[in-house]
Amino acid sequence: MTTLTQLELILPGALWPQLNTRAAIWQNQALPALAKLYGASRKSILSLRGRAAYLASLAGLAQLPAGPILAAHYQAQSATPLTAGYWLLAEPVHLRLERDHLTVLGEPYLACQQAEAEALVASLNGLYGADGWQFIAISPRQWLLRLPADPQLEFIPLDQALNRDLNDVLPAGPKALQFHALLNEMQMLLYQHPVNDARDAAGQPLVHSVWLSGGGVYPTDQDVAMPAALYADDVLLSALGAQPSVPGNFAAAQGLNISHARVLLDDLRYPAIYGEGYQWQQIWLRWEADWFAPALAALQAGSLSELCLTLPDTGEQCRIRRSDLWRFWRRPTLPIGPLTEEG
Repeated sequence: MTTLTQLELILPGALWPQLNTRAAIWQNQALPALAKLYGASRKSILSLRGRAAYLASLAGLAQLPAGPILAAHYQAQSATPLTAGYWLLAEPVHLRLERDHLTVLGEPYLACQQAEAEALVASLNGLYGADGWQFIAISPRQWLLRLPADPQLEFIPLDQALNRDLNDVLPAGPKALQFHALLNEMQMLLYQHPVNDARDAAGQPLVHSVWLSGGGVYPTDQDVAMPAALYADDVLLSALGAQPSVPGNFAAAQGLNISHARVLLDDLRYPAIYGEGYQWQQIWLRWEADWFAPALAALQAGSLSELCLTLPDTGEQCRIRRSDLWRFWRRPTLPIGPLTEEG
């Protein structure tokens, strides 16, 4: 059996987004293994911050064209051929009314079901089909939208829009106002839909709109693939060859029968986005027992030659070898913030 000697843990959401509570949320957290690993590590700054940017860099790209990638993945599993065009990822969202703005909310808060998604998509296709638009609900939380041509707009990924003012994250570009009018029309259709009537009666958040991002032309001759031995519970990454069966702890990673592994641990992402502090803290405590303490022990024993902690939101990559643990002047510390604070 092949021994795991190098392990990278990719940890999106590791940066608590609220600057005024960032130090406080780490207080009284019993994370000695993480503190020793992070404190002893050799740190480098990533060229681009953020989950999407780092994952795209693994494929050698500045960004992943989610629409065409998922369209190709869907086409490979479907008997119905897809029409060529400009394909976007379209994700259902709820718009929460605040005192003076609308806040963008999505999964897992929305909890849309497949039957609901298909009914909503059918109505959208009825309204826009004559214009060459085509919606497909490939899953409850991930839909596709085909446009006849590139709309020449800049779309913000949903992760960067969640829990923010809608007006600050709308598509930008020369034809933005025209496109915003179409989005308003779409919102009116969805608001009056029987699916939302049923959700409202059940006390569930309404599906107000779809969030568009990751556009590109399909089919494409661009060969995009993730590196081998990336484990990630993510449909987009699985379409690029990532293994969806993410090991639940360090012991499970050791049982993969490979020498090098990258594991995407996404649990922190939504608690960080939505400001769920207690859940965020509990995930770190679970990881301390499941990942950091056994990885530290493996480094000390020499069975693991290198551990890499990649923190896309802080912009850091932290590498630890056994020899690093003997550098006593590197005190244990936790990853409270980025190496250099902005502003």
